[in-house]
Amino acid sequence: MVNPVKYQLDTQGDERLIHIEPIYEEIGGGDLFPTGRYILYEAGESAGEIRFDGELFEWDWNGSKNLDYDTIFKIVQFIREYNEPELADYLD
Repeated sequence: MVNPVKYQLDTQGDERLIHIEPIYEEIGGGDLFPTGRYILYEAGESAGEIRFDGELFEWDWNGSKNLDYDTIFKIVQFIREYNEPELADYLD
């Protein structure tokens, strides 16, 4: 994931809009490096952070109790499977 994305989460009849923002660090020469960190926002407020290892395999959640484990796991799966629309033609 390169750009922030909106994720429509369906939970027990409710629809929640979660904004997922990938965090990058600038390294030498102005290049950007993905950190494996994703900040989640809901209703304009920070809901927490998901941190992945380098392979998006192991992950850790640090954040709001308003998001239970099943909800966070759905978001983790979304991030793992996400294909950036702007990059689709480039990667083919």
